[in-house]
This record gives sequence, structure tokens and C-alpha cells, in this order.
Amino acid sequence: MPISLQEIQKFYAERLENRIFQYTLRGGQVIELVFYKENLCHLLGIQHIIPSNKEYIGIRGYRKIESGVLTTDFLRKHNENQYGQMRRRIGKFMEVANLLLNGSVYRFYFLRQKESKIRADYIVYWHNMESKLYSNLFLARERSLLSDAKKSNAYTAISYTVMKEKDDHDMYIRNQEYKEVEKFQIIKIK
Repeated sequence: MPISLQEIQKFYAERLENRIFQYTLRGGQVIELVFYKENLCHLLGIQHIIPSNKEYIGIRGYRKIESGVLTTDFLRKHNENQYGQMRRRIGKFMEVANLLLNGSVYRFYFLRQKESKIRADYIVYWHNMESKLYSNLFLARERSLLSDAKKSNAYTAISYTVMKEKDDHDMYIRNQEYKEVEKFQIIKIK
């Protein structure tokens, strides 16, 4: 039986929210990755299944998942074709925990990647040998009017993809800069 959006939301709340995933890279750069409730629907690709409807994105979408209003059956019935394209992304979302622990970090230069519209600063890339799938988690620096963004270590996950070998799985990391992780830690907050 496929995983439910409610199971994914529970995983997201228990394993990703209220934590800082801190990567210390060679050379001293620090990435402090946080996951927000508002980003879950976007990371699942719901905006591709239900475009132009703000009721199913951000905190509203998160609450609709939590309450059981937004389900995979609802998504499938709303747009079966687009749901089919997002099914792997949704079904493998809980592997983000393994990606964070075992993935490789790359500095992402948007202009080097002509096929992508994603404006990220880093990618965490992971090959799951067991399932033979490749995952990409795109990270963008937090942009705050209250702080100097160039000095901030705060990043958030803005997009997630899951690809097969035949899907040109390394397209996002090709011509990007590999960054060696010297230290990784998970810091609980709250």
C-alpha cells in the first residue's frame, strides 16, 4: 500500500521540523539547514498537481494534510497525469532522512544548469544503492531583511527530486562544485 500524505507529514514533523541539520564543509563554510511546515507541500510537488491554488500550498496545504483533507487519493483524482509524475517524489520522501545523513553536498551554480529553473545555493545528492534511485535536495540561503544574508548560515530546503538511472540522474550536479563535509550534526531546537 502506498504511503499516505499523513504519514509523510508525521515524519516531517517528528524528524525534520524543529531541528538544524548542520554541515561543516572543508574550508569552514557552515550550512544550517532547517525545514519549515510551509515548505512540505512544495517539496512533495503538490504545486505541480494542483497549480494556481493557494489552498494546497504553504501552511494551508500542511494543515489540509494534517487534518486528512489533502490525501494521495485526492491528488490522484484531481490530476492523475501530474500525480503520476510526482508519485515517486511523494512515495520516497521519507528517504530524505537518509539523504541528509549519507548524501554528498555540491555548491549549485544556477547558470551552469540550463535545464533547471531552481534557484538554489547547494544540493545534497544521494544514490540509494538498494532502490537504485537518486535524490536531490535543493537548499537556498535564507533571505532576511533583518540580517546580512551574505553572512547567514541559515538555509532551507526548497525542492526535492527523485530520479532513476535512465533519467539523467546526475544532471543537477554535473558541472557543479563538490564540497567535502568535515562534520555533520543534528541539533534539536525548541
